[in-house]
Amino acid sequence: MRFLKILMMAGALSLSAVFALAQDVPPPVHGVTFEEWASASARISNRTSEDEVFKTLAIDKAQFDAVNETFTQALKDDKDFKLITYYGQAFSNLNAGRFAASTQETKRKLASFDDYARVTGHMEAATDVGIDPQKVLEEHGLTVFEYSQDGAYWVGQLRDKSLSGKTAEVSGWTDGIGKYKSEYAARYAKK
Repeated sequence: MRFLKILMMAGALSLSAVFALAQDVPPPVHGVTFEEWASASARISNRTSEDEVFKTLAIDKAQFDAVNETFTQALKDDKDFKLITYYGQAFSNLNAGRFAASTQETKRKLASFDDYARVTGHMEAATDVGIDPQKVLEEHGLTVFEYSQDGAYWVGQLRDKSLSGKTAEVSGWTDGIGKYKSEYAARYAKK
């Protein structure tokens, strides 16, 4: 439940931050915009080869390392979290900037809310005992990008149901996450 609340708050905050952020986005490095860097990071996390990413951006590994270092430092220096929020939005777009010429679609792997609830409950139980969430995603055959995309879809569905007054359905969905969290917590307690 806590994880779900965090995702919903992040979504709400991200909408307002976009408008206030335009002047705070760092300038391009080696011709790579902040948005392209986020898209490149998403593609790499989604198993696109680095060579393909570098070719699209017309840079080499050393230049990408400089881009990565500069923009990562900008995120570290972001005291009010505007840039981090913007990065999250940009990361969710595989097709920003020069990547638009080679659009990449992702199929929803968490096809049902139950699929999403299972992974989310598992991640909540795992993080409670100090297990890296990425290990959980690997166990379910997901990349960080895939989970973030599917999670955004299901959180949006929850939001829509909540706004339309379907509180019983929302409660059922959040109870489903809790059920899986308990199931996985019991599994970890045995170890």
